[in-house]
Amino acid sequence: MAAPLAGLRVVDCSAIIAGPVATTFLATYGADVLKVEPLEGDALRGYPSTLPGLSRYFLGINRGKRSLAVDLKHPDGRAIAQRLAARADVFVESFRPGVAARLGLDAPRLRGDNPRLVYCSISAFGQAGPLAERPGLDPVIQCYGGLAWEQGAATGAPPELVRGSLVDYYTGSLAAAGILLALLARERTGTGQRLETSLLDGVLAMQAGRAFWAQGREPPEAVQDLLGDRVSRIYPTRDGHLYLYVELPKFWAGLCRTLGCDGWLEDPRFRTMRGRHAHKAELIAAITACLAERTAAEWEARFTAAGVPSTRLRSIPELLQDAQALAIGALATVPHDALGPVRLLGVPVRLEATPGVPAAAPPDVGEHTDAVLDEIGLEPGEVARLRQAGVVR
Repeated sequence: MAAPLAGLRVVDCSAIIAGPVATTFLATYGADVLKVEPLEGDALRGYPSTLPGLSRYFLGINRGKRSLAVDLKHPDGRAIAQRLAARADVFVESFRPGVAARLGLDAPRLRGDNPRLVYCSISAFGQAGPLAERPGLDPVIQCYGGLAWEQGAATGAPPELVRGSLVDYYTGSLAAAGILLALLARERTGTGQRLETSLLDGVLAMQAGRAFWAQGREPPEAVQDLLGDRVSRIYPTRDGHLYLYVELPKFWAGLCRTLGCDGWLEDPRFRTMRGRHAHKAELIAAITACLAERTAAEWEARFTAAGVPSTRLRSIPELLQDAQALAIGALATVPHDALGPVRLLGVPVRLEATPGVPAAAPPDVGEHTDAVLDEIGLEPGEVARLRQAGVVR
């Protein structure tokens, strides 16, 4: 059966991570995603990795797309992007606010030619407000948006970044959800619309359980998660590390019995989550001493048998060979022209009736320029002229 987004055409003028994550999600479910890159390619292609001359970041994020390399600063290049948008269902951009309008690629211009177009803008701080035009990337927004503070400063430790560009990825997920909502609305109304999200939206949405202020009851400086530093944590073992989650009563009981510390169950200090938190230093020290007796793998087996959420810490290289991730389709293997078989993200949301398929390997810069320009009606002679003029690659 056809993938749920088969026949949908997406023009992707976004770069780095958040926008490309959103459009790759659409590609996984059948959308034809045209990645419009500058002649030198998306800047993410230049990120170093252990693959000579290739960026693992770019390869992993831009699966299943076709690449058109075009100079949007040139009038002919902008004309190409406008023609693509006139035939598209979705247009995604991550320019700094105001740039799309200067390029003639803003929503009023493109939706004037194509009222059914869903136009998505992704930025650092949003499209309005005093910081709208301020540049920002994931680590900047982590620090601005309280996430780095939450990792350490809220408990007196130095603030710390969370590695992995998680704000970018979550913002990309918000954008993908917004695009699908707009497409659903288009089915009902017949017209598209503009939508926007930002890294600032993403970092706050990720902390919805913390970003809550009873304005009439407490000063803003009182807003923090009192259980931010808890008994549930990563512990060292005899060999490797183990994460344990023991906050809920049944998990706490499982921990006590597995460690042979049944007396803790009768100790009035430890009967509630708040009580255990108040005496966490004592508990953490005792648990650490117990866990030093066995390896992380041994403890994982014991705690799993006791129903306590736990895991031995695994590395990315190990996870890429993980039987569970492969079994559910979260990872897949596809061919790559230069690298041979490659392991990459599979289908992260599995629909029973209209499944997606693992996206194909990512494209080279401008790999599909000729094919895409042919699809919008440019003759080979015109394409040759544009290439000679440095408009396309």
